Amino acid sequence: MMTIMLCGAADTTTIAGAFADVTRDLGGVPWHYRSEGILYHNATTASWERNSRRSVAGADLCVFVIAGKYGAITWKTELHEALDSGRPFLILCLDSTYSDYVTLTGHVRPTAISDPDTRLLVETLTELESERQLTVATFRYDTFAEIYRREAAKVFGTALEALTLRTRREAIYGLLGAPADLTRHHLIAAEQLATDEFEDKNRRKLAIAALAARGAASPDVVLALLHSREQGVQRYAVQRLSVLYTRRPPEPEFMEDCVALANESDDVGIVRRLIPALLEIDLTEAIQAFEGLDMSEVGTRRRLAAELERREAEIRSAGLTTATAALLRACLTKSDEAGWLARCRSYLGRLDGS
Repeated sequence: MMTIMLCGAADTTTIAGAFADVTRDLGGVPWHYRSEGILYHNATTASWERNSRRSVAGADLCVFVIAGKYGAITWKTELHEALDSGRPFLILCLDSTYSDYVTLTGHVRPTAISDPDTRLLVETLTELESERQLTVATFRYDTFAEIYRREAAKVFGTALEALTLRTRREAIYGLLGAPADLTRHHLIAAEQLATDEFEDKNRRKLAIAALAARGAASPDVVLALLHSREQGVQRYAVQRLSVLYTRRPPEPEFMEDCVALANESDDVGIVRRLIPALLEIDLTEAIQAFEGLDMSEVGTRRRLAAELERREAEIRSAGLTTATAALLRACLTKSDEAGWLARCRSYLGRLDGS
């Protein structure tokens, strides 16, 4: 059974009846601190704050209501719990209170407001709208039921969209292993799956592999994957970059963005994977982009020198010896790894000699 919790100061009792009626019409169970249903634990360590957090965590939807009084537990405990737990919630404010807030914020500093309830409500609404950028819906006492029903319907609509997306995702999971059979619609869904930061990383990798096999990822999607907050997804995207990014010749801005990403990353695995990937995409553009590569890490210098040496014949054929020699000189900084430095110097000598 769906539970919906009314959160607010003591004056929310004015609309508690309408709240309960609409909640039951929606098929839910109304929770309010004046009614049964609020979760609590009586013990020597019991507290209203802890009980409030338990109740918010146990509710399916929270409805925060601002009438005219300030409730410390509501805004210092219950709202924070809803935000931290990802619990869906609404914020409804009495229109006269909201009008006072708009007027006061336009003409008076909060610290100059003498009435403590008014000052705290102004500070709370400022935090909600200006700092957290949350949406506040206004109501009159005679329209509360209508406004609450309308705003709750929006939440349910969003939930249905999420359910539809989940059902569509479940359908595509079984198809990712056969990329050749994916339709255009499936590929669009695969892009959405691959870039969803809240999705399982292994499923995201399957989507990336399918997009790479079909060459179907757009440049924007590729950049999004390269900047993923999930390290495993980011590394996998870099590793498959040469087949994931299909534009040939590549946009110079794309290569520069990749180098900037490597410079900003704390993960040395990114730059070591990126060097061969960019060289495979376009040798000329990659060598030019590598002029901006941060060479302070010895592994970066070693990998770049080795990859350039591996492509010596191609570099000579393309007339890139001068640009490559400049990169090799950048690699020749002080290091204890004499073996690879000696090979780098030998290669540089061959290029200079030619």
